[in-house]
Amino acid sequence: MNFSGIPENPFIFLSWVTAIGLFISLCEATIKIKLEKRDSYRKRLELVNSLYPKKLA
Repeated sequence: MNFSGIPENPFIFLSWVTAIGLFISLCEATIKIKLEKRDSYRKRLELVNSLYPKKLA
């Protein structure tokens, strides 16, 4: 294959690097939000269970 026809434009390279960086950042933020949501739910459950313990029958 002859790759001599590919233009070596730094703008195109920087655009790709920026796009990949934004994609990685978006994935990281999505995972972080889901983990925080799960942790918040667990803490809320623990708080409710400590306030209203189950009665032993």
